[in-house]
Amino acid sequence: MKIAYLITSYDQFCHLEKLIDALDDKNVTFYIHVDKKSKMPENFPIRKNVIFIGRIVVWWGGWSQQQSILNLITEAIRHKFDYYVLLSGSDYPIRSRNFLYEKLETGGEYIDIIKGFHDHKPESRTKYYYYDCFDRRNRKSLRTLFFLTLEKVQRIFFTKHNYPFLQIFNGHTWCALSHDCVSYILTFLQNNPQYSKFYKTSFCADECLFPTIIGNSEFVNKCKGTLTYTDWSKGGSGPAIINKEHVSLFKKQLEFSSPYGKYTPVFARKFNDQSDNVIKQIEEELRQ
Repeated sequence: MKIAYLITSYDQFCHLEKLIDALDDKNVTFYIHVDKKSKMPENFPIRKNVIFIGRIVVWWGGWSQQQSILNLITEAIRHKFDYYVLLSGSDYPIRSRNFLYEKLETGGEYIDIIKGFHDHKPESRTKYYYYDCFDRRNRKSLRTLFFLTLEKVQRIFFTKHNYPFLQIFNGHTWCALSHDCVSYILTFLQNNPQYSKFYKTSFCADECLFPTIIGNSEFVNKCKGTLTYTDWSKGGSGPAIINKEHVSLFKKQLEFSSPYGKYTPVFARKFNDQSDNVIKQIEEELRQ
């Protein structure tokens, strides 16, 4: 079982090193994209199986997030892995490597997919036009306020009508896909340039591009749900930081439920450079 870990990273590079240590094995290779806005990690340990790919500027919610993922896949697929596991640099495994290997050995595509639009995945993300050139989370920035206002005004006059697909599907960014599935996605995008063009002006394209391609293919019948646990119960624009209460929860149960169905997480997010005590607990109580 050859695995390519595709990691999008922005900061928290001490944690990134811990993530690599936890997953490192003779059969894996790490492909890492670091946001060009971020300062590259200094003195990051040199490893033969860790490859930093060319950097682009990434804006949250914009096409650039999806483009960084496509760049990772394009780099990794040349070496033909069995699985391509997409992670963020703030993830960490909550189960052993053997637990993951045994799960992947059963085959399938580990991605959340749900048909249509929903309260948490509204049509407005796809229907209207969005810009990919500013930090939309920084509401104190004049640049941010300008583009948010521009997007709002444009909604009055411009909407997208001709969707280039049969059915819309939504899901989560983080997934583990087989070589056949990844090859299908790249070939589809190459043969259907209008598809990428459509999504380049959408919001959070990384949460609907792959799900829609897969959902309109035979691979939809092989989907088993994501491998990544995320806690959105606190609200806000980001998930909760994993703490000791989460670890206790992971000890009690393997299977969880979400709007997409049941799934068995192998990873969790988010962690940061201050998560040492929680990671130590995970290593001692969950991954031994």
